[in-house]
Amino acid sequence: MNISELADVRDEDLAGDPAGQASGAGARTLMNAIMSEEPAPATPPRRSPWRSPLRRGVLLGTAVIGLAAAVVLGVGLPAGGPVTAYANAAVAVDLSPGSLSIDVIDPAADPRRFEEAFRAIGVNATVRMIPAMPDHVGKLYGPALTDPDWRGSMTMKSDGACAAVYCATYTLHGDLPSRLAFGIGRPAAPGEPYADIPPADTGRWQGALDGYHRDGFDVHGKTVAEVRSELDRRGLGARYRLWWSYPDNSYFGEPVPADRVKDDWIVESSRAYSSDTIEVTVVPGPEAGPAPEPSPVPRAWDLRE
Repeated sequence: MNISELADVRDEDLAGDPAGQASGAGARTLMNAIMSEEPAPATPPRRSPWRSPLRRGVLLGTAVIGLAAAVVLGVGLPAGGPVTAYANAAVAVDLSPGSLSIDVIDPAADPRRFEEAFRAIGVNATVRMIPAMPDHVGKLYGPALTDPDWRGSMTMKSDGACAAVYCATYTLHGDLPSRLAFGIGRPAAPGEPYADIPPADTGRWQGALDGYHRDGFDVHGKTVAEVRSELDRRGLGARYRLWWSYPDNSYFGEPVPADRVKDDWIVESSRAYSSDTIEVTVVPGPEAGPAPEPSPVPRAWDLRE
């Protein structure tokens, strides 16, 4: 069959076809044209599990002429079956039994393109762009669960060895949650507070002065006076939290003004609060009094909103 014989099938004929199905008029025309040809005898190819197009090293769009921005793949499914993998200019997602793989291709894309991809594989997801420190631009935050009745759990692994800006595989323990919320790190404006939640692959804040990089000044174990002096030297402002511990091994970070913090108290950790301010977490000394009753600390960024 010569591809020129399919010239009567136009892009606009296919535009209305549902993704992953061959039920529209354009798709039926294309299918009939293909099926009218006598298939050449061939040895059936061996099947192999499908992986994300980025992880396989396939460059989308170079092998197919006229392919739209979105690519939908159903693996081993009958026509009209559920879609298990989807890729567009923003993200590639792959849902397989027990796992969800996500490759962020363009973190600056419209959040609706990310949501489009999740919806295509049956995941009801909300995606927000949130301000991030420079090293976290493009990284994935979350997911946050928006279904309070879900009783499963989810673990994440990201080795960074992919062609995308960010990639990770989430292992699902239990059924897929009915709703999820993700964040994509965007550049923060000068002085704008960074998201007060770490990206999915970062874990808790570290002890270096900027919160992440070991730049020669580790704040952990130093006195407040030493850290304040270093912040002054760098022209940086400071915010403080008192790190209270409780007999049940729980902790509470209480935001406090600078005059509540004594020079000889010991610093536990720090994080970059904004481009010109560091948030310092301090272990309260004996004169701080008894630990307060833990109370919720308002978060600047809640992915579920």
